[in-house]
This record gives sequence, structure tokens and C-alpha cells, in this order.
Amino acid sequence: MIEGVTATEETKSTKAATTLAGDLDAFLLLLTTQLQNQDPLSPLEPTEFTGQLVQFASVEQQIATNDSMEKLLELQNASLASAVVGFIGTEVVGDFGGKLPLQDGQAKFEYTLSNNASNVVMTIMDDKGKVMFTKAGDTSAGTHEVVWDGKDGNGLQVEDGEYALSITPIAFQGSTVDSKTRIYATVTGVSMTNGTTLDANGVSIALDKIDTVKEHKNTGGS
Repeated sequence: MIEGVTATEETKSTKAATTLAGDLDAFLLLLTTQLQNQDPLSPLEPTEFTGQLVQFASVEQQIATNDSMEKLLELQNASLASAVVGFIGTEVVGDFGGKLPLQDGQAKFEYTLSNNASNVVMTIMDDKGKVMFTKAGDTSAGTHEVVWDGKDGNGLQVEDGEYALSITPIAFQGSTVDSKTRIYATVTGVSMTNGTTLDANGVSIALDKIDTVKEHKNTGGS
């Protein structure tokens, strides 16, 4: 679902222009009253109100510039929305900050070890911190692909949605091992509420977190 700015919303520049118009009217009314009631023998100095008029003109010009920028941004967002709609139905891969989407009863991820490890613990938890899945992973250096079948420790199928993935490698004594995790997700929608993000069954994915886009293919395994 794409959510954007509707035509009925009043922009910041429109509000500013309305406020400025009211302030300018009040200023001109005050200036006219002062001129009508000034002492002919001691007329008002024009320097002050001339400076104020210049300031009003400067602010008005800035508001016009902001209005043009807002319209340009709206066009850019609309163009971006049209472009990212093409992501729907594709499979994206990247580091999503540990957010793992379970879709159609399945979740897929991979982890890469810099060196051999003595042990690797894979843990998946729900939004309440309850462990849904935990298993020892492959300990050899390199990339390892894993597919979770969406079943908890009791063999019961859990609901689709967002889960938290943690990969913890344990190094051999006297050695170090780093790990990098990449998560797979099928894009089901696009949101433009707070910037443009992709949606994978309720999991929000920022565009800058994606490093690969490919045609979606069903996978199996565990």
C-alpha cells in the first residue's frame, strides 16, 4: 500500500504565506494610520518602515522558494513511489538489523563467518523475547544459508510476522571470528508514511539496507 501526501493537505509554505499576508496587512494598516496622524512639522522617518517593507519582501521571496521546493519534493516522491512499486513481489536481501520476516510459514537467512568457530548458536525470538527457534549452526568459515520452517521448539507452527534473529559465533581459544548476517524477504507492499520503505508482511525494510534484489522463488529446507 502506498501512502502519500493528499491534495487537500496544506503545506508549510502555504501556512507561512497566509500568516505573512496577515502580518503585512496589519503592518500596512498601522503605517497608514501613522502617516495620516503624523505631525506635519515633524514627519516620520521613512528609514524604519522602509526596512520593514524590505524584510517583508525578503520573507515573501523565501516562502515562494520554499513552496517551489515543496512542489519539487512532491513530484520526486511521486516518481520514487512509481519506481519502488516494482519491488512488490521481488525477493530482497540485506542486513535488516536482525528483523526476520516469517512469510507463508517460512523464513530464510544466511550468515558468514570470517574464520572457523568452535560453536555457532542461531536464535529466533518473537516480539516479547520468547525463543521460537534455536539451533547450532555450521561452524566452518564462509557463508551458510538457513531456512526456518516457522515451527517453535514444540514443533508447532507460529504465525507469520516479524521475528528477531541472532547469530552468535564462539571462537576457538586464541582465535577470533566475526559474523555477518543477511536476511531474505519477499516484498508485499510499499509505505511512504515516514520516508519510503518496503514492507514484507509487516516488516519494514529501509531501501538503503537492501544489497540484492532478485526474482522471488520458493525455497525449502531447514
